Amino acid sequence: MFTCLLWWLQRACVVGTKHAVQLAVAQARAIVFEMGSSTPWLTAEFQDLRYVITDRVVSGAPLWAAENGTCMYLVAYGMISIGCEADLAADSIAGDIWNYVVDPGVLAPTLLPTHGWWSSHNATLKPQPTTADGVPAFSMRVTTVHGLHDAEPAMAAALRQLAALTAHA
Repeated sequence: MFTCLLWWLQRACVVGTKHAVQLAVAQARAIVFEMGSSTPWLTAEFQDLRYVITDRVVSGAPLWAAENGTCMYLVAYGMISIGCEADLAADSIAGDIWNYVVDPGVLAPTLLPTHGWWSSHNATLKPQPTTADGVPAFSMRVTTVHGLHDAEPAMAAALRQLAALTAHA
């Protein structure tokens, strides 16, 4: 896993674009994270999962996997989806849970808005929580457990390159 991240950082520095370096830095900061609903709306299968970055690549970004086999991956339109291997194999835009923020600049799941998540009936408790206006009240809690430290040589080099790219933009 650590070797994979070093490769991502080094590759991004060789590619040399601001987006490639930003993507690699964001992903290296989210090696392992925990995710679950901050309001009670996820079923036990999806609540409080710990995701670990893998060396698998989906839509140009690493795939994160949970111990129970659930995968978190970037789909073609810049959305993040959570689902099983069958959803992943089918390149499903919406697995069991997905973030509706469609942004080709998505860098890492830990950087997505916590209020932008939706879920299928497979992942949602009944009744669904709503706000006073009747809008679904879905909010996620994301906690980074382990990320590559900024002082690690490959990360430090990537951050220096990103600073130089930002200064020239």
